[in-house]
Amino acid sequence: MKKKQNNLTGIAQYILATVLVRILYLLPYRLASDTGGFIGRLGYLLDKRHRNIAIENLARAFPERDKEDLARIAGKVFENLGRSAAEFVHIASHPQASVKDILSKWVTVEGQQYVNNAIMNNKGVIYLTAHFGNWELLGLSLSTNKCLLNVIARPIDNRRIDRIVTSLRSVLGANILPKKGVLRDTLRGLKKGGAVAILLDQNTSREEGVFVDYFGQPAATNRGLALIAMKSGASVIPVFIVRENTYSHRVVYLPEVEIKRSDNIESDVITYTQKFTNIIESFVRDHPEQWFWMHRRWKTRRQ
Repeated sequence: MKKKQNNLTGIAQYILATVLVRILYLLPYRLASDTGGFIGRLGYLLDKRHRNIAIENLARAFPERDKEDLARIAGKVFENLGRSAAEFVHIASHPQASVKDILSKWVTVEGQQYVNNAIMNNKGVIYLTAHFGNWELLGLSLSTNKCLLNVIARPIDNRRIDRIVTSLRSVLGANILPKKGVLRDTLRGLKKGGAVAILLDQNTSREEGVFVDYFGQPAATNRGLALIAMKSGASVIPVFIVRENTYSHRVVYLPEVEIKRSDNIESDVITYTQKFTNIIESFVRDHPEQWFWMHRRWKTRRQ
């Protein structure tokens, strides 16, 4: 009986998701964004658990700020998340031929020369990024570069909804890879001159990660990006998408992070994972309302 109930719940979620995708597709972009923003603000009021997690994390990162300021930022975080989801669905659900035109209207690009130079070297490109701004629109923007984009993402538990999201993410040709057992496919794609986007801002286990400083506190961070960079020789290009105003965004590419290997690979992994994390932190400090504070970033503790 429980399995049947779960299956019925999954089907209901799928139907709701399908209806929402259709509605957001039909709405004008600004109205779709406003609808998502309203849902995000409503989520802030109703979702006490994630609201408290966000405020708790913000307090750890910005102990100098008062409670009212932290609550204000947390509310903006929820609003940004709602807007981001709605904007992405609206744009990505259009026919492929229209997606680039709509994207270029609302997303500008800065530092394109850094990734162009990396692509010309034909060593493969690793995009260092985070759950920041409208990261799903960033994925669409990265898909317009002249190399096949692989995106590492954890599949959604509801397989029907996962198929919807995967089709939206891959509308411009990106290849969506599951997190589990992804190393071989990633290295193969980089060897062929392709690109992979890695979001390096999530908590991980002690076995899979190393502890580096994030907002003055030890944060377990996946060692995979540093290892892939050293094994493949690919160019590491930091890239983030910043919400410029209510509706517009700016993709920012930074210069390549130079990787130099020593005789101590474990030390190298920690050094470069820290360097990557510092880059992420700099963007989050400048725009705290645009990062995903509902995630327990410092959950894993040192033994």
